[in-house]
Amino acid sequence: MDDAPDGADFVLDGFTVTDLGAAPAGEMAACGTLSVDPAAETLEPGVAGIVEANFTNYEATAVTGVSVGLTVPDGWKAEPVGAVAFDSVAAGAKATAGWRVTPPVDAKYQTYNLSSEVSYTVGSAKRTLGAQTSVRTLPPPPTTDSWASDLDWTAASNGWGPVERDISNGETGAGDGSPLTIGGTVYAKGLGSHAPAKIRYYLGGQCTSFTAEVGVDDVQKSAGSVQFSVTADGTEKVKSPVLRAADTAWSLTADVTGAKYVELVVGDGGDGNGNDHADWGNARFHCGS
Repeated sequence: MDDAPDGADFVLDGFTVTDLGAAPAGEMAACGTLSVDPAAETLEPGVAGIVEANFTNYEATAVTGVSVGLTVPDGWKAEPVGAVAFDSVAAGAKATAGWRVTPPVDAKYQTYNLSSEVSYTVGSAKRTLGAQTSVRTLPPPPTTDSWASDLDWTAASNGWGPVERDISNGETGAGDGSPLTIGGTVYAKGLGSHAPAKIRYYLGGQCTSFTAEVGVDDVQKSAGSVQFSVTADGTEKVKSPVLRAADTAWSLTADVTGAKYVELVVGDGGDGNGNDHADWGNARFHCGS
């Protein structure tokens, strides 16, 4: 442009700024953050679980009259644990409110939304923030012998990519593994993981044992060392020796009689988790009469 000032890289002509803030009319946007944080990914019907809402004040000054609420689905209970209102929260400080949240005993197995709102005053102005999250109720426990890969777990963590069903752990994407193979034996059913890994199942006291053939997947030709264990309601029931890429599968059996929760755990063998693709071949819960 002929009239651009000297040194200008570009000029915007007819530039308009529009306020797209979501604050109610007459109310300035809040300066802070709010999160809703369940203590667990799943809630058991009829059993209270802790849910927290965390408000951080990023206003330039302290805020007063802070009130935090939690909205739960119809038929659910939310009972405060400690304070949910605060006289003042300093600039840069955080306030945490908590509730015991109980789904009804007949809550369906599905995902539910939880939402929170915080209101406060800064100077003479009232401001609000909202946040939401989702939780699942527990899947129904197995009542007959069941492959682990056919059941929904309640939580899972994995050292590389996601835990896979009926294939080995591949790269960081889902479904990118290869057939589960340990020592040349291919397993049509099982779980593919990578140390450190933990897979948590809800059994509801319905099962008696868990069995699997475990080891380093054959995709690792010479590297990798892993150790498998199973815990039932927090008590370790079995632990394998450290298994390496050249080893054949180790037969694992764990007594899980009466356990509500069982965790399948993989450690890195004590030397870091590089190449630690860990297979649970033929992983099976034995349940029912």
